Amino acid sequence: MSSLLRHNSDAAGVPALASIPSPQSPDYDWVLVSGFIVILTQVGFAFIGAGSVRYKNSQSVVIKVFLGLFLTVLIWWLFGYGFSFGDDFQTKFLGGTKLAGAKWEATAYGNDYTNFVFRASGAAVGTAILAGAAAERMTFLGWSIFSVLYSGFIYAGLTHWTLAAGWLSTLGYKDFSGAGVVFFAAGVAGLILTVLLKPRKARFDNGATLDFNRHSPLYIGFGSLLVLAGWLFYNGGVVSQGAKTQYVQGLVAVNTLIAGATGGFFSYVIRHFQYGTSNLAALSRGVLCGLVAVSAAADDMKPWTAFLYGAIAALIYSFLAKVMPAAHIDDPAEVVSVYLGSGFVGIVLSALFDTKAGAFYGFGAKLLGKQFLGLLIIFAWVAIFTLIILLAFKGFGILRIDAETENVGIDKALCLGEAIVFANQVDEVPLVQQTELGNLRSSQLGSGLRSGFK
Repeated sequence: MSSLLRHNSDAAGVPALASIPSPQSPDYDWVLVSGFIVILTQVGFAFIGAGSVRYKNSQSVVIKVFLGLFLTVLIWWLFGYGFSFGDDFQTKFLGGTKLAGAKWEATAYGNDYTNFVFRASGAAVGTAILAGAAAERMTFLGWSIFSVLYSGFIYAGLTHWTLAAGWLSTLGYKDFSGAGVVFFAAGVAGLILTVLLKPRKARFDNGATLDFNRHSPLYIGFGSLLVLAGWLFYNGGVVSQGAKTQYVQGLVAVNTLIAGATGGFFSYVIRHFQYGTSNLAALSRGVLCGLVAVSAAADDMKPWTAFLYGAIAALIYSFLAKVMPAAHIDDPAEVVSVYLGSGFVGIVLSALFDTKAGAFYGFGAKLLGKQFLGLLIIFAWVAIFTLIILLAFKGFGILRIDAETENVGIDKALCLGEAIVFANQVDEVPLVQQTELGNLRSSQLGSGLRSGFK
């Protein structure tokens, strides 16, 4: 994968002529537009998060997504971009230049401004995913600080090691657009986050799993479709040469679409056989699983392989979606099941089916070992620092909301009211008691009573 900032040089080390663009030189307009579209995936992630939680907390999840976006952009301007793409002085560990926009350039050999837009929007995707893991339980202060530290340091370090030709990529680890460093890493952080936050109140009381219904499967469906559209630009933007590499651009788009479609279909079918129902949430999350998995090597696989990626990712997701509640791990947006599981699948399968290095194409099993090593390093880096940060938050009392706020709902307690306020609104509880709904169990009423109108 070509870096946006890689210079073209002749044999003597002299930069190539700027007046004669190489067929492999970056198409900066394409990359810039791709970055704009990737930013719009935040709307999709906000829909997914809001639809995955109870109504009384839906607004708070959208706030966390948008806070994460804005804080990620700011911290990447100050530190993250420099840590990721600045000069590392031959250490290949962490960049130390280009901080706060210092010495950014836009020349024939590299464009820091365009690269920042695209890469910062990609970093914000990881933060948006984690907003789902923090849903309904984490304080806004704790979330804001964690967003800054995760995107500006934890993720930025991984970016330098891999996407900026750092030491991990030098070892031979391959990751096209971030199945490991973006999505698997977000899944690992999400696992640590949701475990330390502990389950929502009464989620697993008395040894039985209560029914905490999603507020809106429709939101999850709409959000997933928006993310699918944005993902085409995200994977496409990584092929920074744009129209100059029409074959690769087309291949990446086809593989991305096939994997997403396959993941959605297989998740739907598996859930139907498990429970005998048609589940929009499973259908929608399956799409994301396929997209995550194919991001490991969308440029170096055959379309039939993308189908396989999507199917296996859907299978692993369906398994984890059942195991997580059984283990009393409360993950409202299923961040672990979707991103950790599918990121792992994508990186491992790429060692087998990568057309330029995979075992099934005669290149042996060396890449498999390197991919497993890369996943282990990513897991350790993310888990250790996430654990340290969150334990510090817990010590200072800024990790989890208080019991009263949780009972009332974050939206009412901290956000000036619920997400939707109707005209002539009255308290629904006494009205419900006068109707047939009053005879139903609370679990049959969905995610809890909310305000109606006269």
